[in-house]
Amino acid sequence: VEALINPLFDVPSAFSPNGDGVNDVFRVRGFGIERFEMEIYNRWGQKVYESRDVNQGWDGTYRGKPQPMDAYAYVIHIQFTDGRQTTKTGSVTLLR
Repeated sequence: VEALINPLFDVPSAFSPNGDGVNDVFRVRGFGIERFEMEIYNRWGQKVYESRDVNQGWDGTYRGKPQPMDAYAYVIHIQFTDGRQTTKTGSVTLLR
């Protein structure tokens, strides 16, 4: 018996770090992810977050300070367990 797992991932388009326990953190969810890197930038191109841990996410702060409601650009690099790689760019809206 052989099981095939199709690697996949989902990137939300918005999050609201308001402490209600729903979408408080911008996080990638997926299956079959072996390596991961995510960078998030504000509208002026300043990096406000980076992580190499798919289980960690951005809480909408930079250096401990809440960031304003706005659209933030992201770059995500993923390598799956089957060796495939992908890069996704886009934007996420921080709602307050």
